[in-house]
Amino acid sequence: MRYWYRHKTIRIVKIYAVICFFSLSAFLPVGLVSSQIRQDTIPAEITLRGQWSGWTTAGWESVAPGMRYIPQINFQIGRTTGSRAFRVEAEMAGNLYAHYLWEPGTSLWEAESGLYRGWVKMAGPRSELRVGLQKINFGSALMLRPLMWFDTMDPRDPLQLTEGVWGALGRYYFDNNINIWVWGLLGNDGQRPWDIGLSDERVPEFGARLQIPAGSGSAAFTYHRRKTELQGLYENRYGVDLRFDYVIGFWAEATWINKRGAAGDLANQELFMAGADYTFGLGNGLHLTAEHMYMASGEKAFELSGGRHLTALWMDYPISLWDHLSYIFYYDWKGKGMYNFLQWKHTLAFGDLYIMAFVNPDVSILPDMGGTSNRLPGKGIRIMLVISHLTRQKSDKTIN
Repeated sequence: MRYWYRHKTIRIVKIYAVICFFSLSAFLPVGLVSSQIRQDTIPAEITLRGQWSGWTTAGWESVAPGMRYIPQINFQIGRTTGSRAFRVEAEMAGNLYAHYLWEPGTSLWEAESGLYRGWVKMAGPRSELRVGLQKINFGSALMLRPLMWFDTMDPRDPLQLTEGVWGALGRYYFDNNINIWVWGLLGNDGQRPWDIGLSDERVPEFGARLQIPAGSGSAAFTYHRRKTELQGLYENRYGVDLRFDYVIGFWAEATWINKRGAAGDLANQELFMAGADYTFGLGNGLHLTAEHMYMASGEKAFELSGGRHLTALWMDYPISLWDHLSYIFYYDWKGKGMYNFLQWKHTLAFGDLYIMAFVNPDVSILPDMGGTSNRLPGKGIRIMLVISHLTRQKSDKTIN
């Protein structure tokens, strides 16, 4: 087993080293390189940062302390403004995690370390290309997200952690605010929130997204194709999302997931969501967000029978400059399950203190979102301390 993991890691590194080399060669125009050969000064910056978090969760019959450290280094060289703007960026981050669970008659110790982010990006005035282990997410929804295709961010997680995906992502921005995304993924075999059947890590996945301005907001269409390990079936995903801001903010998302083959009741999945938010002039300003989603699946597309309704509510209230109170509520209309999450955040001179209370069903039907706060079955409280540090060094590189 150890040899298999080592072989897989070496293979992925080799694949993405080749992709980075050819991407960089294709992305740097000859004219830009020749112009920089003349004596010129290019700003460069290296940033070292880290985030340590420690927590203790106490339920009715369990205690679970844990800690996590995410070290990160960023490098950037190039100009960010002007007609000759071009920059190269890189990020490398790790994830060191330890967790202990005690329950009557049993205990469990878990510790792991791994690569959290590792990518290189080349960017011009209107375009960018990012290659490596990265976060890819889109859409306006916050709590119930049909377009949660590649990330696992949980709104209840103060750290907003999510596993990355191996791939290449290119973006191009037009003058009229239209932008297009194109991506390809390879070597990803993890379970993502709406996946039925793991992806075949040996077969490339690919997709695209077109986003256009619409009135006071925007509209977008997204497509993705992958091969699953479920009988080797290919899967096509189609997504549409809208956002408008008038008196209130309003957004909607819809996803259709279709498997090409004999997948039975899993051949088609449909998810529809609508949400809105508004800030009431009460005290320091009460911000309210509400979302509702309908999920259905079946052998035929859009039969929409026997589906499931979920409703989510998020209330935020800034008590002061140092204290913030929030409450997130989910309701499963079919199973009558209620998920309650209350959080108080206090800003300290050296970090942030979070005190959370939760009352949830023992078995969750919410999508399997990652992060620290999603693993909160039953009833209990959690206390978390987050400390961050940052070191930045700038210099001007002269090229002759």
